[in-house]
Amino acid sequence: MEMASILFGEDRVKEQPVTIGLINSFSPLGYSGEMLQALMEYARWRQPVIIAALAMAGSTGPITLAGVLAMQTAELLAGIALTQLISPGAPAIFGSTSTNIDMRSGALAIGAPELSLMIAAHAQLARHYGLPSRSGGALTDASYPDAQAGFESMLALLTTINSGVDFVLHAGGILSSYLAFSYEKFVLDDEMCGMVRRLQRGIEVTPETLAYDVITQVGSGGNYLAEMHTVKRCRTEFWQPAICDRSGVEAWMAGGRQDAVARARQRWQKLLEEHEDPSLDEATARQLQEFVEENK
Repeated sequence: MEMASILFGEDRVKEQPVTIGLINSFSPLGYSGEMLQALMEYARWRQPVIIAALAMAGSTGPITLAGVLAMQTAELLAGIALTQLISPGAPAIFGSTSTNIDMRSGALAIGAPELSLMIAAHAQLARHYGLPSRSGGALTDASYPDAQAGFESMLALLTTINSGVDFVLHAGGILSSYLAFSYEKFVLDDEMCGMVRRLQRGIEVTPETLAYDVITQVGSGGNYLAEMHTVKRCRTEFWQPAICDRSGVEAWMAGGRQDAVARARQRWQKLLEEHEDPSLDEATARQLQEFVEENK
C-alpha cells in the first residue's frame, strides 16, 4: 500500500481501487495468519480483495462436490464478513478454484470436468448472495501445451464465461496444475480467449446484417465474394486467428509442418522483441527504488 501511495498518491489510493489482493482460505474452515493480516490491510485501505478457496474434494474438503460447495461457502463468507467489519463497503469478490483430487495419485486435478461443475455452481451461489465472482481460467493438469492442455483449458474457460463469472484469473499460460508456466501456452491461451470472446459476442441481428437486399440481388446460383456488403465487413465480421493454422494440409507440409507450439514460440518471441515498457516518471521511479532498498 505504501508503494501504491508513491505511485498513485495516498489520497487517491484511499479513494479508489488501484490494486487488488488475492486472499486464499486455508481449507478446511480456516485462514493462515499471513492471509488474515493481508486481508485486514487491504480492507483498511479499502482496496478490493478476492476471497478465494481452493478446496480439494477428497482431501482438504469432502469427497462430494456439494459438500465442498457448502464448506467453501462458509470459508468465503467468513472472509468477506471480516472485510466488512473492518471497513464497511470495502470491495470483496467471492472466489473459487476448488476441484477434486486424482484418487490414484492424490494430485490436484484442475483439468477435471469436476472443476467446471464447481465453477458453474460457484457462479450461481455468487448471484444468490449478490456478490461479484472469481473463478476458472484456462486450466490444465498437462505438463506441456499439447492436446490435453488444449481441451482441458477450453472446457474450464468456456464454462467460466458461460457461467457469468466476473473476474477471471489464470486465463493464460498455466500448466501442470498451477505448478508451471509456459510462454507458448500463454499465447495459445490468448488465442483461445479471443475465440471465446467472439462466441460470447453472439450474432448481431439488424436490417443491415439480415442482408435481405443483397440476398435478393445475388439470387440463386450466385456468390457473395464481390458484393460491397462483403467487402465492407470482410476484415471485421469474423474472428481472425494469430496462431491457428487454416492453410490446408498441402500448404502446411510445404511450410515446414510447424505445429501450434512452434508457431506460438515464434509469436511470443516476436511480441517480446517488439515490447516497450510503459513510461514512468523519473522522480516516482526513484522513490520506488529507494523504498525497495530501504525495506530489503
